[in-house]
Amino acid sequence: MRQTTEFDSHSRATRLPNGVRVVTEHMPQSKTASLGLWIEAGSRHEAAGQEGMAHLMEHMAFKGTARRDALTIAKELDTLGGLSNAFTSREATCFYIRVMDAHLVRAFDILSDIVLNARIDPEELGREQAVILQEISMVEETPEEKIHEDFWAAAWANPALAHSITGTPASVSAATAASLADWRQANYRPDAITVVAAGAIDHEALTDLAAAAFGHLSALAAAPAQPAGLYTPPKIALLRDWEQNHVIMAFPSVGNASPDRFAHTLLATLLGGNMSSRLFQEVREKRGLAYSIYAGVNGLSDTGLLEIQAAVDPERTGELLDVVAAELAAVADGAVAAEELDHTREHLKGLLYLGAESTENRMMRLARNILLFDRQIPLEETAAALDAVTTADVAATAKAAFTEAATGLCIMGPNAALP
Repeated sequence: MRQTTEFDSHSRATRLPNGVRVVTEHMPQSKTASLGLWIEAGSRHEAAGQEGMAHLMEHMAFKGTARRDALTIAKELDTLGGLSNAFTSREATCFYIRVMDAHLVRAFDILSDIVLNARIDPEELGREQAVILQEISMVEETPEEKIHEDFWAAAWANPALAHSITGTPASVSAATAASLADWRQANYRPDAITVVAAGAIDHEALTDLAAAAFGHLSALAAAPAQPAGLYTPPKIALLRDWEQNHVIMAFPSVGNASPDRFAHTLLATLLGGNMSSRLFQEVREKRGLAYSIYAGVNGLSDTGLLEIQAAVDPERTGELLDVVAAELAAVADGAVAAEELDHTREHLKGLLYLGAESTENRMMRLARNILLFDRQIPLEETAAALDAVTTADVAATAKAAFTEAATGLCIMGPNAALP
Protein backbone atom coordinates (compact mmCIF):
# COMPACT_ATOMS: atom_id res chain seq x y z
CA MET A 1 0.00 0.00 0.00
CA ARG A 2 1.24 3.48 -0.86
CA GLN A 3 1.88 5.87 2.01
CA THR A 4 1.63 9.58 1.22
CA THR A 5 2.74 12.52 3.36
CA GLU A 6 1.72 16.07 2.51
CA PHE A 7 4.34 18.59 3.62
CA ASP A 8 2.45 21.66 2.43
CA SER A 9 0.01 22.63 -0.32
CA HIS A 10 2.67 22.11 -3.02
CA SER A 11 4.94 19.35 -1.67
CA ARG A 12 4.20 15.67 -1.14
CA ALA A 13 6.00 12.38 -0.68
CA THR A 14 4.76 8.88 -1.39
CA ARG A 15 6.50 5.67 -0.40
CA LEU A 16 5.74 2.62 -2.52
CA PRO A 17 5.29 -0.76 -0.79
CA ASN A 18 8.86 -1.83 -1.67
CA GLY A 19 10.42 1.34 -0.25
CA VAL A 20 10.90 3.53 -3.35
CA ARG A 21 10.03 7.15 -2.58
CA VAL A 22 8.43 9.71 -4.90
CA VAL A 23 8.74 13.33 -3.77
CA THR A 24 7.46 16.37 -5.64
CA GLU A 25 7.15 20.11 -5.34
CA HIS A 26 4.59 21.72 -7.62
CA MET A 27 5.52 25.21 -8.86
CA PRO A 28 2.28 26.64 -10.29
CA GLN A 29 3.82 29.22 -12.64
CA SER A 30 6.42 26.89 -14.13
CA LYS A 31 6.21 25.36 -17.60
CA THR A 32 9.28 23.20 -17.04
CA ALA A 33 10.08 20.32 -14.71
CA SER A 34 13.31 19.03 -13.21
CA LEU A 35 13.43 15.33 -12.48
CA GLY A 36 16.09 13.48 -10.51
CA LEU A 37 16.53 9.80 -9.79
CA TRP A 38 18.58 9.62 -6.60
CA ILE A 39 20.25 6.45 -5.35
CA GLU A 40 21.75 6.52 -1.87
CA ALA A 41 24.86 4.78 -3.10
CA GLY A 42 28.12 6.67 -3.40
CA SER A 43 31.80 6.15 -2.77
CA ARG A 44 31.10 5.79 0.94
CA HIS A 45 29.24 2.58 0.11
CA GLU A 46 32.29 0.86 -1.38
CA ALA A 47 34.32 -1.75 0.44
CA ALA A 48 38.03 -2.33 0.03
CA GLY A 49 38.67 -3.30 -3.58
CA GLN A 50 35.45 -1.63 -4.77
CA GLU A 51 36.80 1.93 -4.85
CA GLY A 52 35.26 3.85 -7.76
CA MET A 53 32.38 1.46 -8.46
CA ALA A 54 29.60 4.01 -7.78
CA HIS A 55 31.19 6.42 -10.24
CA LEU A 56 31.86 3.64 -12.76
CA MET A 57 28.21 2.53 -12.54
CA GLU A 58 27.09 6.10 -13.19
CA HIS A 59 29.15 6.10 -16.39
CA MET A 60 27.92 2.68 -17.49
CA ALA A 61 24.28 3.74 -17.14
CA PHE A 62 24.65 5.78 -20.34
CA LYS A 63 26.27 2.96 -22.34
CA GLY A 64 23.07 1.20 -23.30
CA THR A 65 20.10 -0.87 -22.13
CA ALA A 66 18.08 -3.65 -23.71
CA ARG A 67 15.86 -0.99 -25.31
CA ARG A 68 18.43 1.68 -26.18
CA ASP A 69 22.06 1.70 -27.22
CA ALA A 70 24.38 4.49 -26.11
CA LEU A 71 23.78 6.63 -29.22
CA THR A 72 20.02 6.29 -28.89
CA ILE A 73 20.18 7.41 -25.26
CA ALA A 74 22.23 10.47 -26.25
CA LYS A 75 19.93 11.34 -29.16
CA GLU A 76 16.74 10.95 -27.13
CA LEU A 77 18.07 13.16 -24.35
CA ASP A 78 19.16 15.77 -26.91
CA THR A 79 15.80 15.61 -28.69
CA LEU A 80 13.99 16.54 -25.50
CA GLY A 81 15.77 19.87 -25.66
CA GLY A 82 16.47 19.71 -21.96
CA LEU A 83 19.53 19.72 -19.77
CA SER A 84 20.57 16.29 -18.52
CA ASN A 85 23.49 15.04 -16.48
CA ALA A 86 24.54 12.75 -13.65
CA PHE A 87 26.96 12.88 -10.76
CA THR A 88 28.36 10.68 -8.03
CA SER A 89 29.08 12.00 -4.56
CA ARG A 90 30.35 10.26 -1.47
CA GLU A 91 26.81 9.44 -0.35
CA ALA A 92 24.60 9.34 -3.46
CA THR A 93 24.36 9.02 -7.22
CA CYS A 94 21.96 11.25 -9.12
CA PHE A 95 20.65 11.12 -12.70
CA TYR A 96 18.72 14.27 -13.57
CA ILE A 97 17.11 16.22 -16.38
CA ARG A 98 15.23 19.48 -16.89
CA VAL A 99 12.57 19.50 -19.62
CA MET A 100 9.38 21.15 -20.76
CA ASP A 101 6.40 19.73 -18.89
CA ALA A 102 5.15 18.01 -22.04
CA HIS A 103 8.33 15.89 -22.16
CA LEU A 104 8.36 14.71 -18.55
CA VAL A 105 6.92 11.24 -19.19
CA ARG A 106 9.50 10.52 -21.87
CA ALA A 107 12.30 11.90 -19.70
CA PHE A 108 11.24 9.62 -16.86
CA ASP A 109 11.18 6.64 -19.20
CA ILE A 110 14.77 7.29 -20.30
CA LEU A 111 16.19 7.90 -16.83
CA SER A 112 14.40 4.95 -15.22
CA ASP A 113 15.57 2.72 -18.08
CA ILE A 114 19.24 3.59 -17.68
CA VAL A 115 19.08 3.30 -13.89
CA LEU A 116 17.29 -0.03 -13.88
CA ASN A 117 18.43 -1.72 -17.04
CA ALA A 118 21.94 -0.54 -17.88
CA ARG A 119 23.84 -3.32 -19.62
CA ILE A 120 27.30 -3.97 -18.25
CA ASP A 121 28.89 -5.22 -21.44
CA PRO A 122 32.54 -6.22 -20.91
CA GLU A 123 33.69 -4.45 -24.08
CA GLU A 124 31.87 -1.23 -23.19
CA LEU A 125 33.14 -1.53 -19.63
CA GLY A 126 36.72 -1.67 -20.87
CA ARG A 127 36.25 1.49 -22.90
CA GLU A 128 34.66 3.32 -19.98
CA GLN A 129 37.41 2.21 -17.62
CA ALA A 130 39.89 3.81 -20.04
CA VAL A 131 37.84 7.03 -19.96
CA ILE A 132 37.86 7.09 -16.15
CA LEU A 133 41.60 6.44 -16.05
CA GLN A 134 41.96 9.59 -18.17
CA GLU A 135 39.70 11.41 -15.72
CA ILE A 136 41.94 10.34 -12.85
CA SER A 137 44.99 11.53 -14.80
CA MET A 138 43.33 14.92 -15.31
CA VAL A 139 42.93 15.29 -11.54
CA GLU A 140 46.63 14.47 -11.10
CA GLU A 141 47.47 17.38 -13.42
CA THR A 142 45.01 19.87 -11.90
CA PRO A 143 46.58 21.36 -8.77
CA GLU A 144 43.33 22.55 -7.16
CA GLU A 145 41.85 19.07 -7.43
CA LYS A 146 45.00 17.08 -6.74
CA ILE A 147 45.70 18.79 -3.43
CA HIS A 148 42.13 18.30 -2.30
CA GLU A 149 42.13 14.59 -3.17
CA ASP A 150 45.40 13.99 -1.31
CA PHE A 151 44.36 16.03 1.70
CA TRP A 152 40.96 14.36 2.02
CA ALA A 153 42.57 10.92 1.74
CA ALA A 154 44.88 11.72 4.63
CA ALA A 155 42.20 13.36 6.77
CA TRP A 156 40.07 10.33 7.56
CA ALA A 157 40.82 7.13 9.41
CA ASN A 158 37.86 5.42 7.70
CA PRO A 159 38.95 4.21 4.23
CA ALA A 160 35.37 4.47 2.91
CA LEU A 161 35.50 8.24 3.48
CA ALA A 162 39.14 8.69 2.58
CA HIS A 163 39.30 7.23 -0.90
CA SER A 164 38.61 9.21 -4.06
CA ILE A 165 35.14 9.10 -5.62
CA THR A 166 36.73 8.08 -8.91
CA GLY A 167 38.72 5.30 -7.28
CA THR A 168 42.34 4.49 -8.06
CA PRO A 169 43.80 3.30 -11.37
CA ALA A 170 44.22 -0.14 -9.80
CA SER A 171 40.68 -0.43 -8.42
CA VAL A 172 39.05 0.90 -11.60
CA SER A 173 41.10 -1.44 -13.78
CA ALA A 174 40.27 -4.41 -11.56
CA ALA A 175 36.48 -4.01 -11.87
CA THR A 176 34.77 -6.68 -13.95
CA ALA A 177 31.27 -6.85 -15.39
CA ALA A 178 30.37 -9.39 -12.73
CA SER A 179 31.80 -7.42 -9.77
CA LEU A 180 30.13 -4.20 -10.93
CA ALA A 181 26.80 -6.00 -11.39
CA ASP A 182 27.10 -7.43 -7.87
CA TRP A 183 27.80 -3.97 -6.44
CA ARG A 184 24.81 -2.51 -8.28
CA GLN A 185 22.48 -5.24 -7.05
CA ALA A 186 23.54 -4.69 -3.45
CA ASN A 187 23.26 -0.90 -3.57
CA TYR A 188 20.55 0.03 -6.10
CA ARG A 189 17.90 -1.25 -3.70
CA PRO A 190 14.29 0.00 -3.71
CA ASP A 191 14.69 1.65 -0.28
CA ALA A 192 17.73 3.52 -1.62
CA ILE A 193 15.89 4.99 -4.63
CA THR A 194 14.12 8.33 -4.45
CA VAL A 195 12.35 9.93 -7.42
CA VAL A 196 12.34 13.71 -6.96
CA ALA A 197 10.76 16.36 -9.18
CA ALA A 198 10.00 20.07 -9.01
CA GLY A 199 8.17 22.40 -11.35
CA ALA A 200 5.16 21.57 -13.51
CA ILE A 201 4.52 18.27 -11.74
CA ASP A 202 1.47 16.11 -11.12
CA HIS A 203 2.37 14.07 -8.05
CA GLU A 204 -0.07 11.24 -8.63
CA ALA A 205 0.91 10.86 -12.27
CA LEU A 206 4.61 10.71 -11.41
CA THR A 207 3.92 8.23 -8.62
CA ASP A 208 2.11 6.00 -11.10
CA LEU A 209 5.10 6.16 -13.46
CA ALA A 210 7.46 5.27 -10.61
CA ALA A 211 5.25 2.38 -9.51
CA ALA A 212 5.18 1.00 -13.05
CA ALA A 213 8.98 1.29 -13.40
CA PHE A 214 10.19 0.38 -9.91
CA GLY A 215 7.27 -1.36 -8.22
CA HIS A 216 8.43 -4.85 -9.23
CA LEU A 217 11.76 -4.53 -7.43
CA SER A 218 12.06 -6.75 -4.38
CA ALA A 219 13.03 -5.17 -1.11
CA LEU A 220 16.53 -6.08 0.04
CA ALA A 221 18.19 -5.76 3.41
CA ALA A 222 20.55 -2.81 3.62
CA ALA A 223 24.01 -3.15 5.08
CA PRO A 224 24.30 -1.44 8.49
CA ALA A 225 25.30 2.20 8.21
CA GLN A 226 28.92 2.75 9.14
CA PRO A 227 29.98 5.76 11.24
CA ALA A 228 32.21 8.34 9.64
CA GLY A 229 35.08 7.63 11.98
CA LEU A 230 37.76 9.98 13.18
CA TYR A 231 39.04 13.09 11.47
CA THR A 232 42.83 12.80 11.61
CA PRO A 233 44.25 16.27 10.88
CA PRO A 234 47.13 15.76 8.45
CA LYS A 235 50.23 17.89 8.11
CA ILE A 236 51.56 17.34 4.59
CA ALA A 237 54.13 19.04 2.37
CA LEU A 238 54.62 17.58 -1.09
CA LEU A 239 56.96 18.89 -3.76
CA ARG A 240 55.41 19.40 -7.20
CA ASP A 241 56.73 21.09 -10.32
CA TRP A 242 54.05 23.78 -10.30
CA GLU A 243 54.26 27.56 -10.61
CA GLN A 244 52.57 28.15 -7.25
CA ASN A 245 52.27 26.57 -3.85
CA HIS A 246 48.73 25.31 -3.34
CA VAL A 247 47.49 25.34 0.23
CA ILE A 248 44.58 23.76 2.11
CA MET A 249 43.85 24.38 5.76
CA ALA A 250 40.97 22.44 7.32
CA PHE A 251 39.20 22.20 10.65
CA PRO A 252 36.49 19.93 12.07
CA SER A 253 32.96 20.95 11.18
CA VAL A 254 29.55 19.30 11.47
CA GLY A 255 27.42 17.11 9.24
CA ASN A 256 24.74 18.37 6.91
CA ALA A 257 22.04 17.13 9.29
CA SER A 258 23.39 18.96 12.33
CA PRO A 259 21.43 21.92 13.74
CA ASP A 260 24.79 23.66 14.10
CA ARG A 261 25.32 23.67 10.32
CA PHE A 262 24.00 27.22 10.01
CA ALA A 263 26.64 28.68 12.34
CA HIS A 264 29.38 26.77 10.50
CA THR A 265 28.10 27.93 7.11
CA LEU A 266 27.96 31.55 8.23
CA LEU A 267 31.46 31.25 9.70
CA ALA A 268 32.90 29.82 6.48
CA THR A 269 31.12 32.40 4.32
CA LEU A 270 32.26 35.44 6.27
CA LEU A 271 35.80 34.04 6.19
CA GLY A 272 36.00 33.27 2.48
CA GLY A 273 32.64 32.80 0.79
CA ASN A 274 32.40 36.00 -1.26
CA MET A 275 34.35 39.06 -2.41
CA SER A 276 33.69 41.03 0.77
CA SER A 277 34.78 38.17 3.02
CA ARG A 278 37.62 38.63 5.48
CA LEU A 279 40.16 36.40 3.75
CA PHE A 280 39.40 37.69 0.25
CA GLN A 281 39.89 41.24 1.45
CA GLU A 282 43.00 40.60 3.54
CA VAL A 283 44.73 38.10 1.26
CA ARG A 284 43.87 39.39 -2.20
CA GLU A 285 42.69 42.97 -1.99
CA LYS A 286 45.06 44.32 0.65
CA ARG A 287 48.17 42.22 0.04
CA GLY A 288 47.88 40.68 -3.43
CA LEU A 289 48.91 37.32 -2.04
CA ALA A 290 46.56 35.22 -4.14
CA TYR A 291 44.23 35.54 -7.08
CA SER A 292 41.52 33.79 -5.11
CA ILE A 293 41.02 32.31 -1.68
CA TYR A 294 37.99 30.33 -0.68
CA ALA A 295 36.47 28.97 2.51
CA GLY A 296 33.55 26.57 2.73
CA VAL A 297 32.10 23.62 4.59
CA ASN A 298 32.65 20.29 2.85
CA GLY A 299 29.93 18.29 4.55
CA LEU A 300 28.61 14.76 4.59
CA SER A 301 25.45 13.71 6.38
CA ASP A 302 27.19 13.12 9.71
CA THR A 303 30.49 14.96 9.58
CA GLY A 304 32.35 17.64 7.68
CA LEU A 305 35.36 19.89 7.36
CA LEU A 306 35.64 23.65 7.15
CA GLU A 307 38.23 24.12 4.41
CA ILE A 308 40.28 27.11 3.29
CA GLN A 309 42.05 26.83 -0.06
CA ALA A 310 44.36 29.18 -1.95
CA ALA A 311 47.30 29.29 -4.36
CA VAL A 312 50.22 31.58 -3.63
CA ASP A 313 53.66 32.66 -4.85
CA PRO A 314 55.99 30.07 -3.29
CA GLU A 315 58.09 32.74 -1.61
CA ARG A 316 55.03 34.23 0.12
CA THR A 317 53.53 31.02 1.49
CA GLY A 318 54.53 31.82 5.05
CA GLU A 319 52.95 35.26 4.79
CA LEU A 320 49.70 33.72 3.56
CA LEU A 321 49.59 31.28 6.46
CA ASP A 322 50.25 34.09 8.95
CA VAL A 323 47.46 36.26 7.52
CA VAL A 324 44.97 33.40 7.60
CA ALA A 325 45.95 32.44 11.15
CA ALA A 326 45.49 36.03 12.31
CA GLU A 327 42.01 36.22 10.82
CA LEU A 328 40.99 32.91 12.36
CA ALA A 329 42.22 34.03 15.76
CA ALA A 330 40.37 37.34 15.47
CA VAL A 331 37.09 35.64 14.62
CA ALA A 332 37.51 33.18 17.48
CA ASP A 333 38.15 36.12 19.82
CA GLY A 334 34.82 37.71 18.88
CA ALA A 335 35.90 40.22 16.22
CA VAL A 336 32.80 39.65 14.07
CA ALA A 337 30.38 42.51 14.70
CA ALA A 338 26.61 42.32 14.23
CA GLU A 339 26.79 44.33 11.01
CA GLU A 340 29.28 41.93 9.42
CA LEU A 341 27.23 38.92 10.43
CA ASP A 342 24.05 40.52 9.07
CA HIS A 343 25.81 41.22 5.77
CA THR A 344 26.87 37.58 5.49
CA ARG A 345 23.43 36.36 6.51
CA GLU A 346 21.73 38.47 3.83
CA HIS A 347 24.15 37.12 1.23
CA LEU A 348 23.21 33.53 2.08
CA LYS A 349 19.50 34.29 2.23
CA GLY A 350 19.75 35.98 -1.15
CA LEU A 351 21.35 32.88 -2.63
CA LEU A 352 18.63 30.75 -1.02
CA TYR A 353 15.73 32.69 -2.51
CA LEU A 354 17.35 33.38 -5.88
CA GLY A 355 18.05 29.69 -6.27
CA ALA A 356 14.40 28.94 -5.60
CA GLU A 357 13.50 30.45 -8.97
CA SER A 358 15.04 27.44 -10.73
CA THR A 359 13.21 24.11 -10.94
CA GLU A 360 16.57 22.34 -10.95
CA ASN A 361 17.71 24.04 -7.75
CA ARG A 362 14.34 23.31 -6.13
CA MET A 363 14.61 19.65 -7.10
CA MET A 364 18.16 19.37 -5.75
CA ARG A 365 17.22 21.11 -2.50
CA LEU A 366 14.12 18.96 -2.05
CA ALA A 367 16.13 15.79 -2.63
CA ARG A 368 18.79 16.70 -0.09
CA ASN A 369 16.17 17.58 2.51
CA ILE A 370 14.42 14.26 1.96
CA LEU A 371 17.65 12.23 2.11
CA LEU A 372 18.81 14.01 5.26
CA PHE A 373 15.58 14.74 7.13
CA ASP A 374 12.83 12.79 5.36
CA ARG A 375 10.81 15.99 4.99
CA GLN A 376 10.62 19.19 2.99
CA ILE A 377 12.14 22.16 4.77
CA PRO A 378 10.46 25.44 3.79
CA LEU A 379 12.68 28.27 2.60
CA GLU A 380 11.39 30.37 5.47
CA GLU A 381 12.54 27.80 8.01
CA THR A 382 16.07 27.86 6.61
CA ALA A 383 16.09 31.65 6.55
CA ALA A 384 14.89 31.76 10.16
CA ALA A 385 17.66 29.36 11.20
CA LEU A 386 20.23 31.67 9.61
CA ASP A 387 18.63 34.65 11.38
CA ALA A 388 18.91 32.86 14.73
CA VAL A 389 22.72 32.62 14.62
CA THR A 390 24.37 35.27 16.82
CA THR A 391 27.84 36.77 16.87
CA ALA A 392 28.46 34.78 20.05
CA ASP A 393 27.56 31.58 18.18
CA VAL A 394 30.05 32.41 15.45
CA ALA A 395 32.82 33.13 17.94
CA ALA A 396 32.12 29.95 19.90
CA THR A 397 32.06 27.87 16.71
CA ALA A 398 35.37 29.36 15.59
CA LYS A 399 36.99 28.93 19.00
CA ALA A 400 36.01 25.25 19.14
CA ALA A 401 37.18 24.52 15.58
CA PHE A 402 40.31 26.62 15.17
CA THR A 403 42.68 24.83 17.50
CA GLU A 404 46.23 23.78 16.75
CA ALA A 405 45.46 20.13 17.44
CA ALA A 406 42.53 20.13 15.00
CA THR A 407 44.27 22.03 12.20
CA GLY A 408 44.90 20.10 9.03
CA LEU A 409 47.40 21.58 6.57
CA CYS A 410 48.56 20.54 3.13
CA ILE A 411 51.03 22.46 0.97
CA MET A 412 51.91 21.26 -2.52
CA GLY A 413 54.24 23.08 -4.87
CA PRO A 414 57.81 23.81 -5.91
CA ASN A 415 59.13 24.59 -2.42
CA ALA A 416 56.40 23.10 -0.23
CA ALA A 417 57.45 22.86 3.41
CA LEU A 418 55.57 22.82 6.67
CA PRO A 419 56.04 25.90 8.86
